[in-house]
Amino acid sequence: MNRLLVCATPLEAELLVQGFGGGFKKERVGTGVVFRSENGGRAPVLVTGVGKTNSALVLTQYFLNHGRPDEVINTGIAGAYPGNGIIISHVAVATEEIYADEGVQTTDAFLTMEDIGFPLLITDDAHFYHRFPVPHGKSVQEMLVKKTKLSVYEGRFLTVSTCAATREIETERTARFQPICESMEGAAVAHTCAAFGVKFTEIRGISNFVGSYEKEGWQIENAMQFAAGCTYAYLEG
Repeated sequence: MNRLLVCATPLEAELLVQGFGGGFKKERVGTGVVFRSENGGRAPVLVTGVGKTNSALVLTQYFLNHGRPDEVINTGIAGAYPGNGIIISHVAVATEEIYADEGVQTTDAFLTMEDIGFPLLITDDAHFYHRFPVPHGKSVQEMLVKKTKLSVYEGRFLTVSTCAATREIETERTARFQPICESMEGAAVAHTCAAFGVKFTEIRGISNFVGSYEKEGWQIENAMQFAAGCTYAYLEG
């Protein structure tokens, strides 16, 4: 199977490349870069930059320049929502990606794209508003638990432009979406994959809890390591 790994930052990508044992060359892809195996034996690793626009733009540029893979695996770190049993350095797999702050904020409530009737993507099969299902996510999580013996969770992921660094935002988003974690890229990657008919999978390591911006206790490197380990396990099948 032809697969593509997608990360937001060079740090996340370089860790994956090192774990493959090296032998990669770096090429420009529009405003991003891709690490490609010199012998073609490993999945390429695309670095898009942080955020929804960078992710969609660079992934689209890759598809147009290099063709569509069979599957995109979005990996990296995420912030967890408390109360789901997840702890820092655990791994999470998406069963759904949600644009959490696309919509309208009124004086009374937040209205999602579905509430206001504007789909973000229309395909032959579906209208996508703010939600992009990942129906195989549960089976991916089950496989990773068996293969790695790590604590791997599954559930809804949020994608945001403004991260939840206050209790108020955390509480509002928890009530609205019941998520397990959030990042700044996942839904845009899922959106692009849906537009091009490419299978989408998302595996992230938990670096911190949302609701605060106190960085003491964050475990970014551990989260990246565990996410990479689960990504390798998934690639091996």
